[in-house]
Amino acid sequence: MAFFDFVDRMPGYADSGTNADRMNKRHAMLVAPFADHLDGARVLDLGAHDGRWAYALAGAGAGEVVAIEGRQSAIDRFALLPDVPFKSRVSMRQGDLWDAVEGFVAQGETFDVVALFGIYYHIMDHFRLLKLIQQLGAKLVLVDSEFALGHGATITLVMEDTGKASNATPQVEGQARAVVGIPSFTAMERMAEAVGYDCHWDNTQKRFAEDRAGLGDYFRPDRKRRAFCYLMPKG
Repeated sequence: MAFFDFVDRMPGYADSGTNADRMNKRHAMLVAPFADHLDGARVLDLGAHDGRWAYALAGAGAGEVVAIEGRQSAIDRFALLPDVPFKSRVSMRQGDLWDAVEGFVAQGETFDVVALFGIYYHIMDHFRLLKLIQQLGAKLVLVDSEFALGHGATITLVMEDTGKASNATPQVEGQARAVVGIPSFTAMERMAEAVGYDCHWDNTQKRFAEDRAGLGDYFRPDRKRRAFCYLMPKG
């Protein structure tokens, strides 16, 4: 039995186009290879949605997972995840991402691992976030995001409907459309380097060459493509 097989029995997943096969393939890429780093680690999961990845990180051995999510309606869905012993190691907290991270830095808190699963292309201040993460002492940063294709270190600005649960939350009161940035692959590397991290890209297209079903966004040929990288301190 694969880790995320349960999602096919949960309401809302099939309707969103997310199923167990996709989630299990992503788990094999985003979580499973890092079991040694996660063992007993204190983990921060930003933009945690319903907590499914925080749950997976705890399941991989994390000692504590602090999950930050802006929408209470998403957090409420965490209760639907299977009630297993490691679930209690996840702390779901509603709040603004920036307030939370800046608060942790101000309080001198540290995290071994930071997960940015599906959030890095829903913000504008990418470099600011990496600087804050570096101040938290993270030795491993996991980034699954959309990245703009093409040459150069660029950030492509797009508008998002804040009423959609998977999009950015309002940046100002009453905002219906938020402006967000999709960094290029080179931009990701440059920003990581500037704060002392090496950026390592997963060869997703080779990993899933024989079975890419459910992973079409990782194989887009133009404009933007989903990809996964992990950051570790230089040296």
